[in-house]
Amino acid sequence: MAVDFEDAEKNLRDLIEWFSQRTGESELNEATTRLQLIDRLFFECLGWERDDCKAEDRLEGRYADYSFYCPERLLIVEAKREGVYFELPVGTPKLKYDIDYFERRASDVGAAIRQAMEYCQSRGAPFGAVCNGHQLVAFIASRSDGQSPLAGKALVFDSLQRLEEDFLIAWHCLSKPGVMNRGLSQELQDTILAPVPEKLSGKIPGYPGFKRRNDLQTDLQILSELFIEDIARLGVNGEEEEFLRECYCQSGALSQYAKVSKEILRARYSAMFQEAAAGPSMSPVTTKKGPSPEFFAEMLSGRPILLIGDRGVGKTMFIKYLHRVDASDIFTDTLVFYIDFGSKPVIVQDVQQFVADEVSRQFLDVHGVDIDERNFVKGVLHRDLERFEKGIYGDIRETAAEKFKMKRVEFLEGKLANRDEYLRACLNHVSRGRRKQIVIFLDNVDQRASEFQENVFLIGQAMATNWPVTVFISIRPETFYRSRVSGTLSAYHARAFTIAPPRVDEVVGKRLRYGILLLEKGMDVTAGGQVFVKTESLTDYLKVLDYSFVQNKELIEFLDNMCGGNIRLALDFVRAFISSGHVDTEKNPQYLPANRAVPCASSRIPSCSHLRRP
Repeated sequence: MAVDFEDAEKNLRDLIEWFSQRTGESELNEATTRLQLIDRLFFECLGWERDDCKAEDRLEGRYADYSFYCPERLLIVEAKREGVYFELPVGTPKLKYDIDYFERRASDVGAAIRQAMEYCQSRGAPFGAVCNGHQLVAFIASRSDGQSPLAGKALVFDSLQRLEEDFLIAWHCLSKPGVMNRGLSQELQDTILAPVPEKLSGKIPGYPGFKRRNDLQTDLQILSELFIEDIARLGVNGEEEEFLRECYCQSGALSQYAKVSKEILRARYSAMFQEAAAGPSMSPVTTKKGPSPEFFAEMLSGRPILLIGDRGVGKTMFIKYLHRVDASDIFTDTLVFYIDFGSKPVIVQDVQQFVADEVSRQFLDVHGVDIDERNFVKGVLHRDLERFEKGIYGDIRETAAEKFKMKRVEFLEGKLANRDEYLRACLNHVSRGRRKQIVIFLDNVDQRASEFQENVFLIGQAMATNWPVTVFISIRPETFYRSRVSGTLSAYHARAFTIAPPRVDEVVGKRLRYGILLLEKGMDVTAGGQVFVKTESLTDYLKVLDYSFVQNKELIEFLDNMCGGNIRLALDFVRAFISSGHVDTEKNPQYLPANRAVPCASSRIPSCSHLRRP
């Protein structure tokens, strides 16, 4: 677990005290130096987690001692034995030295800097450091200002005491948050980065201010909350399938207008999902014809299936659409358990217990099976009861029937107390006796901390191995990448499928047309049972918006590139626009036609001149 600044400073003082007590001992070799000094320095005193680090990082037959990731590789540290000292002029209070100084005056250190710099440049890491445990030199390994890295400066701490004296600088430059914020670049580069200019809107007096909504805008606010956000969760009259059929968009088809988003996502996925020599294999979850055949084949593998996708790309929508609509025929004879870690639980001490409780609850609430009902329990534990009756209490079945019954109840209580084993028996009973496949979705796991996610993966791995179930786990790319390098996933060969974002314009268009469909059906929209919305004007307004998204290419391009593939963010933009008091819909009534003959995208009217201001 990462430490904060105050705890890190305290840990450094403890390290200094420990080091002072071993003064006079024989020099430590490189391996011992790393174990006793450098590990403690970076993991206890500079806020890095062990999951962030890959030791002996190999590339083209060469090994870097430490590679630190967040999530991409940012810092490489070359470890040297304790006897390699930084030869600095006596009595100099400087923290910064020209790298050329070590080339001329301390050849061992200069060679180590060159070696670490080569590792950084070949692996794409911007920062490097050389450390012998109690002395540390850090530098910029690759620069973008036209200067050679060897012509730059290095940040030097010639002792642990010096590190303590200037710990704020060390934390700013070499801690995990400091490296992520490029603190070393700011400290060592001579060029001063110009501050971000003030937004032009900041010069407008009273901006953004407060704008009171008129009656129509109040209705639109209710509409935006309902049709853009809530309807995805609630469905229509509880019928979620209709919403999924009307509004789901196939993933992996970025709009041609998403110029920035497309390049960012292409580079991101390329870097994240390079095949490694060991670890989970990757492939897209969908093809042009729908879900990948490999995806369905993997359901029989007996190992958890990972669904990898960025924040807001629609992992939850994909899961629900898969088992309720797209592959409903495959899931006809399947018991589906959907466990959402995003909405609940709020606090979980025992994740395994929560999963067991949730499976038990859904057995009854979703599938109508009471696994604690007397006859069901006897059916699940039939073979165990047969063995019990053949055991030591079988002799008193006739002579002491009441005592025999009590012992049998106690025996069943013991079986039910081991909830994990009993659930496994229940699933086996349902799977074999009723010929049902069983699928468990562990969704929104990526909204939790890394330790929680890895714990859920281990539980999913155990369920897929020991239970007659297929387990799906949804996580984010950075979680997958970090865990594959140095976490739990590095020890398992799970299969992973990527979920790319759908086209933003299609998602927004389908959501708007679905709202139009519901309003034209005569659906009464209410908020809290008190506010009633005029459906005619709202239908017209939604048709105008829909038409705009079809015809206005600049609008689509803007929304595509603003959201960067995050569909949830794109819908938030649309919702904020619809409900904003600054969009005065009634200010110029001529923008809206007097009757309901407003073109919808599906009508494909070639002109919308009657919508323009005369």
